[in-house]
Amino acid sequence: MAARTTADPVVLGVDDGLLRPRVLDRAIGEARRRTGAVVLVHAHGPETPVAPWYDDAGARAQSYLTRTAPDLDVQLVCRAGDVTDTLVGACGAGSVLILGDRHRRLGTEAGRGTERAIVEAPCPVLVIPEYRGPTPQGAQVRRALVVGVDGGPSSPAVLAFALRSAADQHVPLEVVRAVPPPAGAESADVPESDLAEARQQLAAVLAAARSHAPDVPVEVELVADRPARALLERAAGADELVVGHRRDATATLRGPGSTARSVLAGAPCAVAVLGPLGRPAPVPAGDSAR
Repeated sequence: MAARTTADPVVLGVDDGLLRPRVLDRAIGEARRRTGAVVLVHAHGPETPVAPWYDDAGARAQSYLTRTAPDLDVQLVCRAGDVTDTLVGACGAGSVLILGDRHRRLGTEAGRGTERAIVEAPCPVLVIPEYRGPTPQGAQVRRALVVGVDGGPSSPAVLAFALRSAADQHVPLEVVRAVPPPAGAESADVPESDLAEARQQLAAVLAAARSHAPDVPVEVELVADRPARALLERAAGADELVVGHRRDATATLRGPGSTARSVLAGAPCAVAVLGPLGRPAPVPAGDSAR
């Protein structure tokens, strides 16, 4: 399978803590599948004067990357200013923005920055927990990528991205379509007609997307359940979970939707979120990885 290339680098956010190797190693893998370039962004708030010791975490991350992957072009950007603006400004449409998450930090200042990045980045945002939590009892540990689709207008782009990512990582794809019950109802109250319609929509979207990665093994699960609960259950033991941002009207955007927020807070694996500006258009069949 030949590597896909884009014109834009992998962008890796660095704060004043040291990134774990699992985050740095993922950046290496993503860069090798793209242009071979990584931009480390070590940004500080505007009230923080740039001093030599502030560069320490960024310099150590740069040292790890250059030592571990001498084939990559690694650049370090360290500056004071709005952290999210600096991160997003380093990204292009073909980038992936990688953020390490040490403390399940949504709701904190760093978490609000993650939410802003998802909304404003022109590329997917990959949030990697630096400490992978224990796999829930009974869950199967496996090499797999899980993607949630909801039947909305972003579903084709989210599914195409997930298929290409699964192809790049040489793992199967598990597609989850959750049909939520009406407000106040139980999952058992979802009408069979709603399930049938969702099944038909999913089949059509998947058939169109499969042309971009026809060799990826795909398993489909249609469930009557709350989307976040279904996705977290399926993602237990998997390598990565891919979800889309639920809103399309940028004037009303304030952060990820409830499903994206829930999986970011609870997933034991890496989570890739495709915001409204970060959904790559499906590439023509024949131009995808193979």
